[in-house]
Amino acid sequence: MKKDVYKYGIGFWIGGGIYSLINMLMNAKGGLQIDILRYNYMITGVAVIGLILNIILLKKEGERK
Repeated sequence: MKKDVYKYGIGFWIGGGIYSLINMLMNAKGGLQIDILRYNYMITGVAVIGLILNIILLKKEGERK
């Protein structure tokens, strides 16, 4: 397998780890449920935007080859 396959994957794992850490801290300190839900909605929106941008990058990369 080529190294290019893993080119965009590390950001996913780092982002997932940071998301989980912040979510754990918010739950551990007893944050309000509405604040935790807002944070989850915000992260979901950012993840969807990142997915769309990633798909665009992969398509452009495929067209160049």
